[in-house]
Amino acid sequence: MDTTHTASDSGLEVSVSITQTLVQALRQSGIEHTDGLLLKAGIDPSQLQRPENRIDFACQERLWQLAMEATRDDSFPLTFARQSQPASFNLAGYIAMNSRTIGDAIDAMEVYQRSAGEGGVFTISRHGQHIAIEYQPVNPEAAISTVRSCALLAANLMLGRWLVGPAYTPNTVELCLPKPARPENFTDFFQCPVQFGQAKNVIRFPRALESIAIPHASLELLSLMQQRAEKIIQARNPGNTLTLKVASLIATSLQGQEPDRASVAEKLGISQRTLQRRLASEQTSYQEVLDQTRNDLALDYLRQPQLTITDIAYLLGFTEPSAFYRAFKKWQGITPGQYRDKQ
Repeated sequence: MDTTHTASDSGLEVSVSITQTLVQALRQSGIEHTDGLLLKAGIDPSQLQRPENRIDFACQERLWQLAMEATRDDSFPLTFARQSQPASFNLAGYIAMNSRTIGDAIDAMEVYQRSAGEGGVFTISRHGQHIAIEYQPVNPEAAISTVRSCALLAANLMLGRWLVGPAYTPNTVELCLPKPARPENFTDFFQCPVQFGQAKNVIRFPRALESIAIPHASLELLSLMQQRAEKIIQARNPGNTLTLKVASLIATSLQGQEPDRASVAEKLGISQRTLQRRLASEQTSYQEVLDQTRNDLALDYLRQPQLTITDIAYLLGFTEPSAFYRAFKKWQGITPGQYRDKQ
């Protein structure tokens, strides 16, 4: 069966940010008429104007193929990586930038990688004194997958160097990519031995690297969102009620995760059963408070143009934007994008 057709049928998507990075790499390689390549791949260039849009993975794959044909450069994956930055990884890059250590950033990339794209999976493994980051494409049988996999591993290296500089240097790299005409370009880029034509795509680092602090990590935006959340919740829940306390705890624990009832009850110093009973006496439930808190915050965040819908999904504790889209449509009857357009 044709692999592109299979990828398209699966409904897989890739972020606009990854696609924009690929377009930038093409321009860096001297390809000026990128709109023509986008259209040939089945991508409307106007889709790249809105960060919350998603690109069909099969179209993205075709764009990679067209890029390799246009540049005729087997080092193009490295050009892509050099054009990448934390924003290229969408939500995952945003969280990585605000992680305390490289180890936290690596784990965040594994958890939130689908925000950047669904063309493959990064998996993290730790063995003794080493940590390995492996990329497994969804369709390894496609020839272009070796190119994409190399590009994304190289971009991962660039992300780490954005965060902590040259300290983010691997011990070894294995690539499925056939040996290129100038393999030294790859060893110079990775700054370590690179093996080509391997069974998997993996980059290995010394385990000690995990403890390196990210010097420019900033939680200012997250702190600002917490402060706004407190004001919104207090305005909706006047008085010193348990509902207000639960909503406040939920709001300050949402970012990147959904706080469960057990953790909220523990913070309040009561049992889950008592929490349930006391909320019922106030004519509500934990799930109702959670949904209402998320809904109120979503309406406020969507009025702030500097926040992408992916950012908002993270701030509301959704692990991927699609879950936020479904929840918001249930609450408001329209999508987050439609609500924002009305504003």
